[in-house]
Amino acid sequence: MERLKEYANKAVIEEGAKAVILVGSLARGDYTAFSDADVIIVSDNVASRPIDRITRFLDPTLPIDLQPRVYTAKEFIEMARRKAKTVVEALTHGVLLAGSQDIIEEAKKALNSHHRKSRSTH
Repeated sequence: MERLKEYANKAVIEEGAKAVILVGSLARGDYTAFSDADVIIVSDNVASRPIDRITRFLDPTLPIDLQPRVYTAKEFIEMARRKAKTVVEALTHGVLLAGSQDIIEEAKKALNSHHRKSRSTH
């Protein structure tokens, strides 16, 4: 976990990420020896093509396989509004490894406002 935190701090400090959130089995605590590290990286300092974003945040020196998913802040908030599974998991079970809690709080507000609107229309 310490190496993941170092990786996350580097992503924030050197690459300008707003937040690095651990998701999946490592965040939930139900990991196995074969688990990889799933992380969501929120950064506005990224390429438009998702494949170009991912390669920027890969780190083959980590002792665990890393599976980064990289979104802009706008994409992350919009995914929360749409209740995208990936973002809902990040907001409910995710562990902030580095960066600001602000983007998480903003996404939670977007998710909850969507819930309220959905309930009021039924």
